[in-house]
Amino acid sequence: MLSVSVHKDIGEYTEKIVGKMSMRTLACTAGGLAASVATAAVCHFLVGIPVESASLPVMAASMPFWLAGFWRPKGLVAEKFVPLLLEHKLTDGKLAYSAGNNLAHLADSERPKPSRKARRAARRKGVERHVSTARR
Repeated sequence: MLSVSVHKDIGEYTEKIVGKMSMRTLACTAGGLAASVATAAVCHFLVGIPVESASLPVMAASMPFWLAGFWRPKGLVAEKFVPLLLEHKLTDGKLAYSAGNNLAHLADSERPKPSRKARRAARRKGVERHVSTARR
């Protein structure tokens, strides 16, 4: 019998456009190149600095784009990681643990079945930070 193994994290797959770059990475790379060329043009034509001597401003202008495209802290993309980091740093940074025994008295038939969308969302990274506290 033929079988094919499918990884559990197939929901996190991003389609590759060129080589190993996704659309997001490709857009960030194009933005970094455009910022580099624009900064070099401004330095050369408006300020009068030769392009060979303008490497620091060119690199400083393109670095945010390169970081946004290729930096993956804790396996997350930057736009998902930065809000979680800010929330952690600006609050007390503690997670409250509750045992969850408040639903133990309900029979299995009375418990609501989670939808497929809810089960998939529960497997995502960082979901434990945003659990509803209505049943405590």
